[in-house]
Amino acid sequence: ERMSSCFVPNGASLEDCHSNIFCLADLTGIKWRRFVWQGPTSSPILFPVTEEDPILCSFSRCLAADVLSVWRRHHTPGRRELWLFWWGDDPSFAELIHNELSSEENGEWESGLSYECRTLLFKAIHNLLERCLMNRGFVRIGKWFVKPYQKEEKIINKSEHLSCAFTFFVHGDSNVCTSVEIAQHQPLQRLGEEHLSLAQQSSSPLQGGSSQKFMFYLHALHIVWKCLEPLWGKNAQEKSKG
Repeated sequence: ERMSSCFVPNGASLEDCHSNIFCLADLTGIKWRRFVWQGPTSSPILFPVTEEDPILCSFSRCLAADVLSVWRRHHTPGRRELWLFWWGDDPSFAELIHNELSSEENGEWESGLSYECRTLLFKAIHNLLERCLMNRGFVRIGKWFVKPYQKEEKIINKSEHLSCAFTFFVHGDSNVCTSVEIAQHQPLQRLGEEHLSLAQQSSSPLQGGSSQKFMFYLHALHIVWKCLEPLWGKNAQEKSKG
């Protein structure tokens, strides 16, 4: 009684406060399904990325349809999985999933959400965030999403050069939240034709200090560019024919 009588409300309000934690979704009613593709067991660990790949083809369709999805390799050689998450009515699996994939598991919120399933859901949400940020000109470096500096925006010394990263957790029984981390980074620019031209003009990239080291990186990039240019050109020709 004595303590309660001494308590005086200070009228504090959170209306003008800011937070880096945001609630993204309520897991109540969520559903999921796991699809599996068994490739040849003699295949290399790293599969070639092609448009005909059943897993990547299905994953790309899900992203385009804004369906939460994530794929992963299985410990069984040649085996990979595609996980889909959604609320409400089932998506059109016939339009999204390649015919070589088979459905092996499905579940819903009422049956419980395991740690493995929750982790994959976080990755699926991260994939969706990554797609949205990429469409807005961001690039991903490790866990960080960075917007490259553009000369026409601001003077480089007056630009903020901010980057962001996301971590996810479940708050309470069913609220998926994200913690947004903001940091500053060194100025980052997209490589263009002027950089490649500069690399071609470099005759002795191994001599000198830091500027020459940068030239060496450009020189190495030019070599990689020349190796991949025929593949990119072939892909562009196939797309123009289509």
